[in-house]
Amino acid sequence: MMRRIILLLAFLSYGCLANTQTFVINTPLLKSHQTARIQNMLVILTEAFNALDIEVEFRYRPDKRSIAEANDGLVDGEFARIATIVEQFPNLVVVHEPLAHGNLVAFTLCPTIDFTHYQLTQHEYTIGYLAGWANATALLKNYSNQVAVAEYDVLFKLLANNRVDLVIYTQAAGDKILRSMKIDNYQTSSSLMPFTVYLLLNKKHANLASKLANEIKIAKLKHLQ
Repeated sequence: MMRRIILLLAFLSYGCLANTQTFVINTPLLKSHQTARIQNMLVILTEAFNALDIEVEFRYRPDKRSIAEANDGLVDGEFARIATIVEQFPNLVVVHEPLAHGNLVAFTLCPTIDFTHYQLTQHEYTIGYLAGWANATALLKNYSNQVAVAEYDVLFKLLANNRVDLVIYTQAAGDKILRSMKIDNYQTSSSLMPFTVYLLLNKKHANLASKLANEIKIAKLKHLQ
């Protein structure tokens, strides 16, 4: 009798595990550079996926490679991107519940640069940014002196070594990176471009987009309480 009970419990346990999917979600947000807000977003996403019986693994990839893998279906999705990027990557769909709002700003170590009324078109500074960032690419459209690199560390090392005059980056994450490099003599411009980021899914999971949006909204409300 005891043996039958054990076998039944094992079968039921296997059935529960078999119903649980595992998704791999790429992110270009390196763990060491994640702000508290980003870490909170990852918790919210994990809870939203779990509510649909989906385990989720977040995996770092360099920016362009990250979204290319998601678009090619090598992974299940991408976090965190602006909604309009799907115009360039048609195999991705947006989960239409905002995850965070941010600002692109310029960082510089050059004391002679005046950010009081700074606009990109005012001077021909050499500007660095991350290749694959659609909002930075749009911001620098038709700007001649630009340098695109694949990695966060390389971008800010270029700034530290005076290889570029400015870098375009998100404000909170840029502050964290520079502090980790023990650099405090930098200036930050006012917002050059506000943006909102979302979770993207490969189109093979398009049927989950609205369900995930709802679960993200529920998880966000819970964390506000």
